[in-house]
Amino acid sequence: SLIYQGHIIQLIKEVVEVDGRRFTRETIRHPGAAVIVPMLDRTRIIFVRQYRRSVKRWLIELPAGTLNPGESPITCARREVEEETGWKPGKLHRLGKFYAAPGSLNEELTIFLAENLKPGKVKLDTDEMLTPVILTMNQALTKIRTGAIRDAKTIIGLWWAQQTLAFRRSAMQGK
Repeated sequence: SLIYQGHIIQLIKEVVEVDGRRFTRETIRHPGAAVIVPMLDRTRIIFVRQYRRSVKRWLIELPAGTLNPGESPITCARREVEEETGWKPGKLHRLGKFYAAPGSLNEELTIFLAENLKPGKVKLDTDEMLTPVILTMNQALTKIRTGAIRDAKTIIGLWWAQQTLAFRRSAMQGK
């Protein structure tokens, strides 16, 4: 049954039966999101510094956005990276998908590597408070180790991008 209907999320309470056992669960339903690793060049990445009310602090994150109804993750990624950073991706490569917090939330995030960036136009939603921040991959990884970057989608996105870029480098060296 529906407990709460918000602008983006729904909170539902339902009786679940798994392997003959019945129990009640509350779940947050979310339409999904796209996360983008925008590479300015081989080492520099555009992040956003954004205020997050739920943790009452400013966080350094990869650009990301919620899927609109019927919107594909790649369309969302293309829209969000330009709106939040002011850069249009020339090329988007899907790195993978993951669940944000499957114990309570069904949100699935799709991560994209954005390359061949061209200047675009920032267009923030009225409720967004963020500014672009450029860091090298090494600076970002150091911030993860020190706890300055604590956002899960950013940590996962950087790991995936690092693996992909390292694989590309080794493939190029093998030629």
